[in-house]
Amino acid sequence: MYLQQNIPQRSFALLCTAGIALLLLTGCSRVDIIYRTSDMLIEYYADDYLELDSAQLASWRPTLSAALAQHRQDELPYLARFFDTAYEGARKGFNRERVACMIDQFEDLYRRHVRIAVGLATPLLTDLTPAQINKLEAKFNEEAADEAKQDAAAEARRDRKRAKRYTEAMDWWLGSLSDAQHRITEEVTAAMPDTAASWETYRNVKREQLIAMLKRDANDRQLLQYLDNWLVEHRDISAELRLARLTIREQIIRLFMRMETSFSEQQRAHFAQRLASIRDDFMSLQRHPRMAPMRCASAS
Repeated sequence: MYLQQNIPQRSFALLCTAGIALLLLTGCSRVDIIYRTSDMLIEYYADDYLELDSAQLASWRPTLSAALAQHRQDELPYLARFFDTAYEGARKGFNRERVACMIDQFEDLYRRHVRIAVGLATPLLTDLTPAQINKLEAKFNEEAADEAKQDAAAEARRDRKRAKRYTEAMDWWLGSLSDAQHRITEEVTAAMPDTAASWETYRNVKREQLIAMLKRDANDRQLLQYLDNWLVEHRDISAELRLARLTIREQIIRLFMRMETSFSEQQRAHFAQRLASIRDDFMSLQRHPRMAPMRCASAS
């Protein structure tokens, strides 16, 4: 449900969160390769977006290494649990309670991983030079201007892209979809509100505030709190966006429930195998394999 929120800004190297979204929406059978090269990918991402110098990167590498080691110890058990919950759904059936639980668990994973990313981004941002801050501001402005050029057909294009994204994801997870399953996906995704413009407005305001903080030399604590409120908790989003998030959640539940009745035995087996493989990858990456308990807010 967070994919329509333009999963918060590229400037914060959200590789872990992007990895979850990649697994959920496009599928990836080589979790181990992605995870074992994550330090290089995150460093490249941060360097490319913020245009860091060699001294800044060298100073940041110990922070990155410590965060990834902590992630292996603390977060992999939660990722394994999430995919195990989904695996049980694929085997036993996706009733409303189970799908709601999966969404609760995903949202918890989202917050946990973005909070890690915020912790990684904060020392980089506080170490930016005035010239780098100006370049970051120019990059933000350029991206906002590009988005503002969207014409009246943009919403229709986003609807088509959203349906295609979900359909291609389910093709990977389930095997080929039937014509009826394609129609289900198109109908349900069409009922999801188009919030792209609202999220862009919100993001642009928050970016402007961030640049202002950087220009007045905000300290680590101030930036960390600001980024957490913005990217993790979304504390000041509009009532419209809060309602849209609930609507999207309901449509995702509806999609699972409608698809559940259409699964062939082959699709169900294929789906379960995919989920079990990813769960097992997250188990094997741990030094002491375990699955962490995850509560379901909707069931409490």
